[in-house]
Amino acid sequence: MSTPTPEEALRQQIVKLESELEKTRKESRQYLQNVAHQLSAPLGAIKWSIEALKDESIPIKRKGVLLSSIYSQGGILVHLVKNFSLMSNLEQDHELGQFRDKPEPEDMMLMAINLANDFQPQAFDVEKKIVVDEGSFRKCFGSKRVLVVKNLVAQAISNLLENAVKYADRGTIITLLAQNAPTPSVVVRSIGVPIRSDECEKIFERNYRGSEAKQKIAPGTGIGLYLAKRVVVMHGGKIWVEIADKESTFYISFPKERLL
Repeated sequence: MSTPTPEEALRQQIVKLESELEKTRKESRQYLQNVAHQLSAPLGAIKWSIEALKDESIPIKRKGVLLSSIYSQGGILVHLVKNFSLMSNLEQDHELGQFRDKPEPEDMMLMAINLANDFQPQAFDVEKKIVVDEGSFRKCFGSKRVLVVKNLVAQAISNLLENAVKYADRGTIITLLAQNAPTPSVVVRSIGVPIRSDECEKIFERNYRGSEAKQKIAPGTGIGLYLAKRVVVMHGGKIWVEIADKESTFYISFPKERLL
């Protein structure tokens, strides 16, 4: 095979760059469409609820339900905005080669309880419940804390909870627990839309959604698990999922040297 001339090599490089640019543009358009859909759904629900509240014929009890729904949808919006912000912040951290925020020792059980409380209204809206197994946290972590950047790890766990609320079956109890697997881990377990065995690693890739999820649930941004993995890896930890029929168990493990 003959060596291409400098002009031919340059043309080939230009063609390659144009192809990569078009791919990036297509992915960006799809991402923005998904973001718009994700934001419009809770905003639409909030608008509808507010309109209904203005109706004087609606009984007080019903208005209480509407207010709870507004609170729940507001929580969804906050979670989405935090994810979009996290995308930008993680890129900056990656470029710096370090965290911009200083890691601090954090109580994992307290973090789990606070996050469960944050997502409880959303779970209640769709007839689900989040339970924190406090005993498992005491057994796993004892009096030790984990050296982490709190807002990053909280968002990673939030993304697992948000997915559990979205994909779990109605009437399901979503369990947040701790386990040595084999290093100390925060675990989110639920029963719902199944994950295929060949997708257990792919679901942590950016923009990837499981085949069952795409069929049964409205489009998402496809960045929740990707961001969670980025955060966990930056802390020297691991994230993975184990499946058993419709049961999905997600693990976020921390290296032992982060326990203080």
